[in-house]
Amino acid sequence: MFTVADLIGIPWKLHGRDKNGYDCYGLAIEVEARLGKKLQDVYYEDNNAELCSGKASTLNVKPTKKIEVGNILQMTFNNELHIGVVISPSTFIHSTRNQGVRISRIGAIPYSQVYEVV
Repeated sequence: MFTVADLIGIPWKLHGRDKNGYDCYGLAIEVEARLGKKLQDVYYEDNNAELCSGKASTLNVKPTKKIEVGNILQMTFNNELHIGVVISPSTFIHSTRNQGVRISRIGAIPYSQVYEVV
């Protein structure tokens, strides 16, 4: 069993990788680690890049259609690449610039791709 309650409300921080602040990718690294999976770290300069655009093997992810705990949802939010991690059949956790780490309903922000961490 894993928990994410201690992450809620942590502020958004560009390239944030700890409890002082997380960007959406840093948060995904943390949540995946709590699930026993390793998501490779990468810093994006292009916020409109696809998560796996030529980097799938480096990031240890593969596209899937399954919405399962631990899978990553890729979406466009405020015209930027954004990701979150599925934490239940109906919710995902993510970090936004204006609200920090939060939990949202799957479908609240339309996603374009789902990835499984392998």
